[in-house]
Amino acid sequence: MKRILILFFLSFIYNSFGQTREIYLNDDLKNISESEFNENTKELTYNLQFDLDTLIVNVKVLRVKKGKISKQKLDSIKTNLSKSSGKELNESDIIVINYFPGLDRCNSGAGSSFLREKYSRYLRKINKNENVSQFFVYKTIEGTKKYGRKLEWIPDIGNLIEKIFFPIHYNCGSFALIDENGNYYLTKGEYDIEKIIDLIKDKKKTFANNV
Repeated sequence: MKRILILFFLSFIYNSFGQTREIYLNDDLKNISESEFNENTKELTYNLQFDLDTLIVNVKVLRVKKGKISKQKLDSIKTNLSKSSGKELNESDIIVINYFPGLDRCNSGAGSSFLREKYSRYLRKINKNENVSQFFVYKTIEGTKKYGRKLEWIPDIGNLIEKIFFPIHYNCGSFALIDENGNYYLTKGEYDIEKIIDLIKDKKKTFANNV
C-alpha cells in the first residue's frame, strides 16, 4: 500500500506542499481542499485515510464511477485477460472483472458455506448470459480460496487492472464492467456480487453518462 502511494505522491508532495502534514485527494487522486473533501455530494462516497509516517493522505472515493478508457488500454486489458485465463474474448463481449486487492480487515475471514454458495449461484447465472466474459482477478492470491473452488482466479499481469481502475486498496474488493467501446462501470470497495447480474441486463443504463 505504501509503495503505491509513494509512487503517486512522494515525487511531488514535498515540492508542492512543503511541510504540509495532511493532504486531501479526490477520486482521481488530485489535490482538493479540506472543505471540498468534507462537502456533501449527490454521489455516494466514502473516505479512506493512509498514514505514511510523515504524511496523512485522505482520499474521497466515489463508490460508483463511470468513464471510458482508450482503445489501446482496452486492447491491453483483453490481451492480459486472455493470456492469464487462456480464453478468447469476443469483440462484442461485456467484460466483468471481480478484483481481489489482497487481504484486509474486511476480507481476511475464513469464509462460510453461505459465501461459497452465493458465489457459486452467481457463477451459474453469469454463465447463462451471452456476450459476457467473466474474470476473477487477484493482486495477491492469498484469501481467494474462501470464495469457493468453482472460481478460476487469474493474476493481474503487470498490475494493469490495478493501475487503470483501482490504484489504491479499496477494502473487500471491487468490480469493473467494460463494454466493447471501452465504457466502464466501477464499484470500489465492498459490494453485493449479485448486483452485477442486474447491471449487465440493461447495458444502455449501466454505461450511460460516460466521459
